Amino acid sequence: MTNTAHSSQDAATLLRVDNLKVQFGVPRGGFPWSGKTMLRAVDGVSFNVRRGETVGLVGESGCGKSTLARAIIGLAPVADGSVRWLGDETVLPGARRDTSRLRRDVQMIFQDPLASLDPRMTIEQIVAEPLTTHGQDIARADVQRRVLTMLERVGLNAQHLRRYPHEFSGGQCQRVGIARALIGEPQLVICDEPVSALDVSIQAQIVNLLRDLQRELSLSLLFVAHDLAVVKAISHRVLVMYLGRVMEFGDKRDVYGTPRHPYTRALLSAVPVPDPVVERARRHLLLRGEIASPLNPPSGCAFRTRCPDAIEACAQDVPQAITHGANATRVACIRVGDMMKEASLSGR
Repeated sequence: MTNTAHSSQDAATLLRVDNLKVQFGVPRGGFPWSGKTMLRAVDGVSFNVRRGETVGLVGESGCGKSTLARAIIGLAPVADGSVRWLGDETVLPGARRDTSRLRRDVQMIFQDPLASLDPRMTIEQIVAEPLTTHGQDIARADVQRRVLTMLERVGLNAQHLRRYPHEFSGGQCQRVGIARALIGEPQLVICDEPVSALDVSIQAQIVNLLRDLQRELSLSLLFVAHDLAVVKAISHRVLVMYLGRVMEFGDKRDVYGTPRHPYTRALLSAVPVPDPVVERARRHLLLRGEIASPLNPPSGCAFRTRCPDAIEACAQDVPQAITHGANATRVACIRVGDMMKEASLSGR
């Protein structure tokens, strides 16, 4: 890649995460005096988010997706690594930094829409709160106008201004959460499983709403989910996590069309296809065993204990993400080259 290409990519990058690690001390045996074991919730994750794009963050429950999202915005402690916003280092372990710019430019939509809203505040107060929290000197009439405009943008109206969260459905509460996140005109919105608690029909409405708002407002999104179909519908690039580590990160067409990591292939093979004829003809990749405990992860590759392609060398060292393909997909697997050759020879 040329220096010009590197410069243009850097200019387009809003958020850069480098070797981020998040650890929690867990008491051994359940007693405070018995010492602590370190749980590596996020273990050396690196990726970036560009202007106007959506990065999907997927993986099984407990893989560290939500913890990573919270660490980026400063809601979880960072043990090592860095988070750079527009080139400036904003989150460092053991350092006190002014994160007001990050908190203003980066907002979050939470998984449980009702629990994320203050039950004692009206919808107008909830949506208007970011404007006063970040010290914006705006006249009350202008605040009311902006709140109403934003509510109408997310599918609500003036009749909802004086109501309270308990009067709304889950989908309506999530629309309020979206309005609150967008009222301050952020550049990046972190969506922490925003549709997992909603009915399927409502999920589609919220995903379509986020996609429309992204186009209208030129937003960047970090979309956390475990539903691969939802991630495919909204994302430009996809990052796959397992036990706190990145397994694969690349363009959506590459990750879904030609998945290189065995874990990514296993996840995609578990997604049903509507056509029963195609579904019966598909090759399903079955994983052996259970997910290893994050308190005692396996040596080497975190996925090797369940991987059908694992060899002895997989237990030796933690695989580093290596770039493959024309679109620079990053894959953390020492056997990816051999497996892609085998797949091409077998016609898979």
